[in-house]
Amino acid sequence: MQKANVLHEENMTKATNARWIYISLPLMLLFTVSMIDKSNINILFAERQFLQDLAISDNVIKGTLSSVFLITYALGQFFWGFVVDRIGAFKSGMIGIAIWGIAMIIGGVATSVTALLWSRALLGVGEGVLYPIALTLTAKWFPQQEQGKAQSFWFTGNAIGPVIGIPAIALIAASFGWRESYFALAIISFICLAIFIFMIRNKPSEHYATNAAEVNYIEKGQGVKKTANIDTGNVKSVLTSPLFWILTTVYACVSIGFFGFSTFLPSYLTEAKGIDFVNSAMINAAGYALAIIVQLVCGYLSDRWMKRAAFVAVASVIIIGCFVGFLYTTNTTVVILLTIILLSVLYMPAPITMTMLHEVASSQVMGRISGTFGCVSYLVAAAGPMVVGFFSTTTGSFTGGFMALISFIVLSLLLCVYLMKKGY
Repeated sequence: MQKANVLHEENMTKATNARWIYISLPLMLLFTVSMIDKSNINILFAERQFLQDLAISDNVIKGTLSSVFLITYALGQFFWGFVVDRIGAFKSGMIGIAIWGIAMIIGGVATSVTALLWSRALLGVGEGVLYPIALTLTAKWFPQQEQGKAQSFWFTGNAIGPVIGIPAIALIAASFGWRESYFALAIISFICLAIFIFMIRNKPSEHYATNAAEVNYIEKGQGVKKTANIDTGNVKSVLTSPLFWILTTVYACVSIGFFGFSTFLPSYLTEAKGIDFVNSAMINAAGYALAIIVQLVCGYLSDRWMKRAAFVAVASVIIIGCFVGFLYTTNTTVVILLTIILLSVLYMPAPITMTMLHEVASSQVMGRISGTFGCVSYLVAAAGPMVVGFFSTTTGSFTGGFMALISFIVLSLLLCVYLMKKGY
């Protein structure tokens, strides 16, 4: 009788929402700050004093500075994937965030391109921890029917970061100097570390803010969709499945498009379209602001309809159309509108694709699987800035590089059509 009463009381207790406040919210903050940290240099590429101080004279150097980050970011994700599965998301996150805060300090004191390369490389290693811990925490803290919303929520940090960061970096650099932008971001990164330590725990059952009802709700809704011929709890089985590599390729194609485009967008708007430095930053910010809405709406709808590949396919079509129109129009108003739409849609496929990853891997192996997934994807994405930088330097135009990026989005579209036929 006493046991029955206890069970009745647990059923009557309203479940807490610690997973949204203590997991999704700090993850979104981390992605917000990390995006400002990594994109800081893209804004400074259009700042004359920064270019003069470090003797950056052509787009090949710019592309290399962006790509070296992506390479260490990719390798870092592979490394952190094993670490997260071994010591947990909490300890891994503390170490990674501290590393990227130190990287920003090094960037602020850099006096040469070589020093800046080291800063970018270390930043990639530190920030490489983010996706393994975020995907692992999402797998452990959210039932399957909420994972699309959860990932879209914390992934909006990638859009919120530029909305806040682009104008702020431009204003700080213009008012105080480019070094001060690095130091400000270093301070903010260490504040994020303190918040992470206070709010994050590895599992719902370990957290001080969850009650039994919430833990029970999460555990009942967990479990991975049974996928044919894949043992979702076995790393080898997942890594040898065609579905895993299709998802990885889709994510890689979207990433190469995003990083190749976003790296040179401020410079492109300034040099090719005649839009001044501050206004180009504001256009970027507007695009990322719209991306927040697009991601949240699509995350909600993808959980409701469970047709995630269709969302990525539609996004790919819109991206291709905007790319082509963006390149060949001479009307400044049309350029601004297409830029805003393009940026808003470029972000959306990533969290949706990562949500499909939960259908092939369980939370026990998600660190290693997401690390491999991110490592391969970002090694491919590292080619994006270099491709655009090479074409723009050799031809004197951004068109060839941007057209190369479109081909990767076309491949993403074709693979998503295949996934749709398979019911994803």
